[in-house]
Amino acid sequence: MSEAITSLPCPTCTQPIRLDAIEWCHCVSTALSAICPSCHSCFCGKSLFPMRAEWQFELRALRERQTEEKFKRALDTAAPASNKAPTVLIVDDDEEIRLIAEYSVQQMGYRTLTAKNAEEALKVIEQSKTDIVLTDALMPKTDGRQLCRLIKLIDPSIKVIVMSSLYTALRYRTEALNTFHADDYLTKPINFDKLRAVLAKVSAVAA
Repeated sequence: MSEAITSLPCPTCTQPIRLDAIEWCHCVSTALSAICPSCHSCFCGKSLFPMRAEWQFELRALRERQTEEKFKRALDTAAPASNKAPTVLIVDDDEEIRLIAEYSVQQMGYRTLTAKNAEEALKVIEQSKTDIVLTDALMPKTDGRQLCRLIKLIDPSIKVIVMSSLYTALRYRTEALNTFHADDYLTKPINFDKLRAVLAKVSAVAA
């Protein structure tokens, strides 16, 4: 059995960086965005070699744990939603985005469910009452627009909001609304005031 990893060498100055005290830069181009406390450089744009594969795994796992703990603390302090509040299913293959969206939607007074892909979302809909689905457009296997079509076949009363950072042109919005029968279309990064307004609009229609 290999020994637990507690530190990794900075790719710039080679000084050890302790995993239990790691800090992150604000770069978003890579998940490996650790800052070296010695030279203050980050891993972004640096070669990952000779960094061992287990370093990469440890960094990703650590960031996921920190993100989950951060938003779990925030969710624990959020006011509970009313039993009559609509339930929003958040579907995104990016765990960090799911956690941010879940916290934000709960802060708006809605109950939430989450799924990491379309297949998992359809199972959630089968098992739990869902009023609104907030789904990413670009996901592996079945994308958000195809998921919208499937949801409408299962239950046309479920409102579906598709969100995308890539497909932002008007023609994609028109296609999502007219061909895939989405109820609304949002571009990423999400403007939370606009999301609040869209959720209010579709939940009023659903009621």
